[in-house]
Amino acid sequence: MNKQNQLQKLSDASFALEGSQARARLMRLFDESTFIEIDRLVQDGDKPAEVVVGFGSVDGNPVYAFAQDRDVCFGAIGKVQAAKICKTYQLAAQNGAPVVGLFDSDGAKLGEGVDAMDSIAEILFASNNLSGVVPQIAVIVGACVGSSSIVAANSDIVIAAKGCDYYLNPGDENAQADLIAEDADDAINIARKLITMLPSNNLSVSAAYDFDSAVMPLCDSIKDVIKAVSDPDTAVVLGFGTNETVIARIGGIVCGLVTLAEEKLSGDEASRIARFVRLCDGFSLPVITFVDTEGFSSLQGAAKLSHAYAEATTAKITIIVGKAYGSAYITVAGKAAGADIVFALPSAVILPLAPQAAIHIFWKDRLADLKNPVEDRKKLSEEFAQTQGDALTAASKGIVTDVIAPSEIKSKLIAVLDMLSSKRVSRLSKKHSNIVL
Repeated sequence: MNKQNQLQKLSDASFALEGSQARARLMRLFDESTFIEIDRLVQDGDKPAEVVVGFGSVDGNPVYAFAQDRDVCFGAIGKVQAAKICKTYQLAAQNGAPVVGLFDSDGAKLGEGVDAMDSIAEILFASNNLSGVVPQIAVIVGACVGSSSIVAANSDIVIAAKGCDYYLNPGDENAQADLIAEDADDAINIARKLITMLPSNNLSVSAAYDFDSAVMPLCDSIKDVIKAVSDPDTAVVLGFGTNETVIARIGGIVCGLVTLAEEKLSGDEASRIARFVRLCDGFSLPVITFVDTEGFSSLQGAAKLSHAYAEATTAKITIIVGKAYGSAYITVAGKAAGADIVFALPSAVILPLAPQAAIHIFWKDRLADLKNPVEDRKKLSEEFAQTQGDALTAASKGIVTDVIAPSEIKSKLIAVLDMLSSKRVSRLSKKHSNIVL
């Protein structure tokens, strides 16, 4: 074949690849004109491989990514596709850069039989080895079902566009992603924002930025407090419901923020928060926990969260804004949690158990004389909380570091984050901890 024919064949092959939706999505992920495709011309039989891989920059940060190409055989994964994805993980590990996976596939290439299963196992093994080394973000922009869903769920953060399928077995309900985006473009934009905030790897730190103000506005709820302490337009809320987990900048420093605000935390909630704490610890992001809860409804959940906090060597700051009873205090604020600093607001109530139960132990004589049992028990509980569990009493015993006004939260956090920036901790040598599952 002469040179002109070779060039024509290359041109034809390149033209055939240009219309790929997977490539278009990667172009939206990366800064303009920075995407470099890897193994662009690799084929699976007589068709292009069902995945597009490469690297580029996101807001100037180096990133590796793959995008499943649903336009080719529904994005099915086999030996060729797995090899391209595994190469992406390998390069990310060698260069210490995050990996973003854009998932849009019906799963394994069943025609390859057991080879297809082995291929996905290779991807999962590569992802597992990279866990805690560089951030991994899964962006579900279409279908993510079957064995592909395990790969996505193994990522540090899972973002799913509304209406996408995300399940392991046919008939299953969709698994819970960390964040639901409005559509594929929104999901990709969120991934871009996270990349600009997370460190590139476990040996680097997030860049600090200037901030406008440390003045706290008045807040009516714990969610308002989270918004108020976060630098403007930096908060990315992960998780759902009352107990939010948030990645945000405070005083220019990227932190992980946790709210414990339900009456009692379920096992699922505790597990989700534990995973978030471990993510923050893996990349040395300070963990700031806001507490207003009576504790846990699940023993395993309490043990898992306690383990995650105790294991974490990153900076840990707890702010008790309301109730911190028994296991709630022990798990995230007490010496068992290894909290570096514990602040309490004047409204905080810190007790070994709920006042409603405590009065039956400590104030039996007063209970015996009640004329209106229901109403009077409530009053006694409130009195017990105010007199026995107030924040100043806790501070006088060294249980909390200081009692601060709500208006001081952000300025105090900024000062403490600066102080803890050089924190170093050595632990006993071991293969790994045995976290409660």
